[in-house]
Amino acid sequence: MSALLFLSACGGAEEGKSAGQEGVFDSVKVKVEDQETAPEVEFDAPLDITESAAKIVHTGDGDEVADGQSITFKFVALSADDASVLGDTYAQTASTLPVNDMLKEQDPVLYEVLLGAKVGSQIAYAFPDAQAEASGEDAADQPTQVMVLNVLSAQDTVPVLEKDEAAARNADGTLLMSQDDVAALEADGKLPKVTFGEDGVPAVEIPEDAAEPEKLIVKVLEEGDGAVVEETGTVKANYLGVGLRDGETFDSSYEQGEAVEFPLDGVISGWTYGLAGQKAGSKVLLVIPTELAYGDPAQRGPSGPLVFVVDIEEVK
Repeated sequence: MSALLFLSACGGAEEGKSAGQEGVFDSVKVKVEDQETAPEVEFDAPLDITESAAKIVHTGDGDEVADGQSITFKFVALSADDASVLGDTYAQTASTLPVNDMLKEQDPVLYEVLLGAKVGSQIAYAFPDAQAEASGEDAADQPTQVMVLNVLSAQDTVPVLEKDEAAARNADGTLLMSQDDVAALEADGKLPKVTFGEDGVPAVEIPEDAAEPEKLIVKVLEEGDGAVVEETGTVKANYLGVGLRDGETFDSSYEQGEAVEFPLDGVISGWTYGLAGQKAGSKVLLVIPTELAYGDPAQRGPSGPLVFVVDIEEVK
């Protein structure tokens, strides 16, 4: 995880809690203006960093980070040789890092300091071995980086449901929301509303009080009369994908200008079980729970519950 963190850059925890190489960050001081501005960092350079180390150098006043949660963070990177600033990520979207068993195994030093740290804390962190490995042959010419991580938030993690568990839930009838319940949501104005332009391109309006679903919502907007889609079949379809939380489009084959062909056993479970049983020619609304999409935070794709409008052109 340390190497990945580096590459992405190219009980309560009290201030001073540290792990890894002892004493290396004792001289580090930070001046924090606000959460949106890179802090001013000072230390007695050079720092003789020979192994991974982490230390809380400023304590925030937010909730404590718990095991299994994910944090969002930004950071400033400095040279351990002369304390010069090498760069920061404050103008970019915050990065996400799960504080879980995987981090504990791959980077126990960072895990130990993050666990129990309060949101708003600043954490000095260095990982010379991973940095050298990531830098390759030019490692000797690269200064050891000191990263000061700003913990912006912590939230519970929703993992993606394993394929076999999704299949089991589908088999016992607990994966999909009943059509009666879907109709009730629509009657209450709590179901995303879909309209189609003259060019056939859909638009989705998310109601203000839309609840995040616990089950997969499937609504047939227009039923076709073609071949039935099998769970292991292949379809060719146009689609629009938006986030349920913000209504923002994150993917659209309409923008790409052509339908996409894909096997149903090679996509997210929300698509597999939302489209299985539908007919070619159908237009379908899918409201997909987080665990049947990409999780939250997502390791790939958008986070959280998702909304898709899918126009099934062909079944193969």
